[in-house]
Amino acid sequence: MRFIWLAIIVSQAFSGGDVNLFAESPLNLEGEASVELFSDEEYILGPGDVLQILIKDLAFAYTTDVDFSGRIALFAPLYGVETQKFISPGSELESKAEYMNLVDFKRVYGLTIKNLKDSLPLWYSKHLHVREFEVRILSPRILNVFLTGATEYNGPVFVRASLRISDVLRDTQNICGFDADINSVIATTHDGETLIVNLENYYKKGDLKDNPVLAKIKSIYVPTIENGIKIMGAVRGYPVKKFKPQALQALAGNYVVTFDANVIMISCSDSMRVEDALSSAGGLKSYALVNEIYSSSKGKVSLTDYVSVGDVLYVPPFTDKVFVAGEVKSPGFVPYLPGATLDTYISYCGGFSSRAAQRRLYIVRANKKMAVEEAGTIQPGDIVFVPEVKLKWFDDYLRLAEVISSIVITWVTLMSL
Repeated sequence: MRFIWLAIIVSQAFSGGDVNLFAESPLNLEGEASVELFSDEEYILGPGDVLQILIKDLAFAYTTDVDFSGRIALFAPLYGVETQKFISPGSELESKAEYMNLVDFKRVYGLTIKNLKDSLPLWYSKHLHVREFEVRILSPRILNVFLTGATEYNGPVFVRASLRISDVLRDTQNICGFDADINSVIATTHDGETLIVNLENYYKKGDLKDNPVLAKIKSIYVPTIENGIKIMGAVRGYPVKKFKPQALQALAGNYVVTFDANVIMISCSDSMRVEDALSSAGGLKSYALVNEIYSSSKGKVSLTDYVSVGDVLYVPPFTDKVFVAGEVKSPGFVPYLPGATLDTYISYCGGFSSRAAQRRLYIVRANKKMAVEEAGTIQPGDIVFVPEVKLKWFDDYLRLAEVISSIVITWVTLMSL
């Protein structure tokens, strides 16, 4: 049964059509394959690869597949070639025999493209005096990579052998968690070799050595960050690492305003500069408020300040809204109006309610509470909070008197019965 299943998979994969059998796989393989770049030294050949071999000396090219045993067929033009006739009637090779001859079979499993190009002159030396060859991958094979660790999906993933590790993890169903350590991804090859892959370095420097081709990869393990710094807000992150959305709370009296913020964890074993921590998180987004970065342990910090393991950095985003909360008739967001006074924003929300403590207003800016005089001009992203009067003389005492009189009347009534 296992061999029947394998045969179905391979026959569909080689047919050139949609690989519907893999539709439930974490990586969608339907449609045209994108062009992937790799060097002749990187790509390792295996069963299922479709190759085009060009004999430059003769301006002659042909297509051949790597079969189950890891071999390819070597062809040559009809003229002047000693032929080995072992083509089965009705086979795919029979049609090719009309204009070229099959001269040999050679095992290429485990060879790089460069190894193959270097071997071809020797293999053809029995039949032709040719020295220059070119080899292209027309259709990379489909292989099974086992994914484990801090990723959304753990298990086998069907992928093209020409993709790279980052391509697997960039898929939304395989993407790393916010606390994944992409600096120390462990990849195991089919030969049992262990590779430590630093994807952060790849994204920063673009060196493909930090992002191996999957043709030689058997499994990928993504560890979790044990010690690090959590960064919230307007940071870029990495395409292979998923943000964890979190509502940041700015406490304004008894009223809580929430912001949707991106949360990402970076690995850290010692204190580091804020600037370096943000760089490890992929850098700041264009709308980050650089001058309003806060640390959970130190308060407001600059890029040159140091933060420690376990710290939390908050990078507030720029917004074109001002939030008016508390004792106003219609609390909510108001468009930022450059130069507008506090009274203007209050009037946008219908004015003060009957229980507004108008002289005790304050502003929450970048999660910091400040007096109106200290805040100065209202800025985008500010929260204007209008507290409630705790005890309003006329209304509250009148209500209290009504309650007391009601209790007295009830008591007198009961006593007279």
